[in-house]
Amino acid sequence: MMGSDHVIERLYDAYNRHDAAAAGALYHPEATHEDIAHGPIKRGSQSIAAGLQKFFGWFPDAHWDLRARVDGSCGAVAATYLLTATLQSNMGPIIASGQGISLRGVLVLDISDGLIRRSEDYWDAATFQRQLNQLQREVMI
Repeated sequence: MMGSDHVIERLYDAYNRHDAAAAGALYHPEATHEDIAHGPIKRGSQSIAAGLQKFFGWFPDAHWDLRARVDGSCGAVAATYLLTATLQSNMGPIIASGQGISLRGVLVLDISDGLIRRSEDYWDAATFQRQLNQLQREVMI
């Protein structure tokens, strides 16, 4: 059975290789993922992988720097990270014009039998929005 350290290392490796299928394979088929700052809960490993693939389309140079990890009881693990990326494809009403983001966050995982059952991603939506809109404001001035 895979320990929580191994699962989280494999997850961040898949993120940094932009391999949504590999990341999705680390989730239980009926797992859930919630971006606390944004959006509805994704249900099922395929939905989670599809959401990641969409993110990689917007930010094809995304890189997660794993900062710290805390192991809890009963398969819980939390990791802090720094995500850096450049918006390279329009994201809804946000026009891609090379906006760079640098976003700190915390990912909390519930791991059972070597698979992620639930993940919660905590990051600051206001910082994310401000960084995406910064370049567009500068261009308009």
